[in-house]
Amino acid sequence: MNGLLTDFRRFVRERGMNGSCFIVGGTVRDILAGIKKPKDVDIAMKGRAVRAARSFAAQAGGTFILLDARFGTARVVRDGEHIDISRMRGANIEEDLAGRDITINAMAFPLSSRRLIDPFGGSADLMKGIVRIVSEENLVQDPLRILRCYRFSATHGFRIERGSAAVLKKLAPLLKGPAPERTTEELKKILSAQGAGRVLDRMFRDGALRVILPGFRSANLNAFRALERQWARFFAFHKKPAHAEQEFRFPLGLAVLVAGAVGKATERLVLSKKEKMFLERAFACRGMIRRLFSLSKGPAAFTEMFRDLGDEIYAHMLFCHVFLEAEDERKGQLFLEFSKRILAHYIKRVRPRLGRRPITGEDLKKEFLLKPSPLFKDVLDAVEIKWLRGEIKNREQALRVAKKIISYPPARPL
Repeated sequence: MNGLLTDFRRFVRERGMNGSCFIVGGTVRDILAGIKKPKDVDIAMKGRAVRAARSFAAQAGGTFILLDARFGTARVVRDGEHIDISRMRGANIEEDLAGRDITINAMAFPLSSRRLIDPFGGSADLMKGIVRIVSEENLVQDPLRILRCYRFSATHGFRIERGSAAVLKKLAPLLKGPAPERTTEELKKILSAQGAGRVLDRMFRDGALRVILPGFRSANLNAFRALERQWARFFAFHKKPAHAEQEFRFPLGLAVLVAGAVGKATERLVLSKKEKMFLERAFACRGMIRRLFSLSKGPAAFTEMFRDLGDEIYAHMLFCHVFLEAEDERKGQLFLEFSKRILAHYIKRVRPRLGRRPITGEDLKKEFLLKPSPLFKDVLDAVEIKWLRGEIKNREQALRVAKKIISYPPARPL
């Protein structure tokens, strides 16, 4: 166990609460799956859990965070580890577990022993790789749990048990109810999983996908399948920046799913400003990239996109690729070769120069006595583009280009 849990065990033992505390939920699942030191620990306890958590945080030198006053849940954080301590729901641990979503999350260990409490066969389902609901009523009370069932199927590669699958399909219309923030978080986890495509197919058949993404077009599933097929291949095919593959998995997957209906399809989601901007750029860049591909343009034609997008160019090239492949497999293969050439140039020639302008606004003020104006920006932009294309090698060359532009400024519309 982690160090924070060791200290918590000592804390409850000193206060005679050992028999009223249980390790529950995902922590038990992780322990049974062989994770010896889970960073995140869930505790269910009888009595005043929030007050106990506050006292424990003070004693252990951790940070106390109130998560839910209504349900009596708090978190204690220390050195990258945390414990969530919740008031037990029901008269005993068995009643608490009976109120949970799926069997693999409805197990417990007493804090004072290693005896597994498993009233619904969660350990067997874990071994078999099965998602099985504890009860239909639990999903009715909190419909987000419907989405959590799909999520566990995606993230763990588990099969949804037949009876549970029938319940999920029956209750899918209830997914209109959960708060958009909660729905978005679950969808992020689904789309970020390796098994997303398989689960999205089921969600589509069950009617769940149209509920959480109104206006969703079934044809986009073909593009998402292409995305899954090409994801590893595309990023292995190119020498990518280390962070690019995982960083764009959710926004890129979402862009594929909502293509053609982005406004309506995302009305039940809460997206960050960054995610919204990604979607806008994805649809704008797809048309631009397709035109450049059809015209067989070289890397120089992409320079402004390289400057504006940075490493995000990988995601937009892949976005374009999956729709081309969904339309025409041969065209998709040709685009793959085209993107290899474009992105190789970006990595070798452009990326090292990003953010390293050869001259700045201070140089324009000092060398040419130029004051900030629209021309000021025109000069710096033009110099930067030539710098990224490799047409400018040093400061002296940049100043000569700047002088020429200042002497013959571009015409502006009236």
